[in-house]
Amino acid sequence: MSKLKYNGVLHRLTLVDKQGKTVGTWSAYNNVDSHATIQPHIPDGSYAIQDRSRPHPHAANPNGPYGSYGIIRFNVPGHVGVGVHSGRANARHLPGPPHPTMGCIRTSDAAMKSIRDFMATDPLTTMIVSGNSQRSAHAGHARFGAAHVHP
Repeated sequence: MSKLKYNGVLHRLTLVDKQGKTVGTWSAYNNVDSHATIQPHIPDGSYAIQDRSRPHPHAANPNGPYGSYGIIRFNVPGHVGVGVHSGRANARHLPGPPHPTMGCIRTSDAAMKSIRDFMATDPLTTMIVSGNSQRSAHAGHARFGAAHVHP
């Protein structure tokens, strides 16, 4: 079974297959909106993935809140619906992966397509979050301004 790894310091999402080989790496951010219930970021840890063989579907739209390929949810205690998704590709404020979420990790549509295609044959079991301290989670704030989702 494969896993996803998110490194908050590097703002990197990595897909690792069941043999431990890296399948792909992509830019990703846990740039949490100031109104989100999970503050200031997803804590470091290992989380069970809910959507193991395909992402949970949402309306496919690269500029929508979840992007073209849905969301891969994982179990963060006390926070329902946290996951990895894309979306907001052309937002006026922080387009693409740095765009704030309500607690999720945002990556690109290209990443989500690759992950979706891979997990159909090698199901995901674990999401590992590391280096996601308050300082690293807020690095996006320092580079891109305060995180707040604008309508």
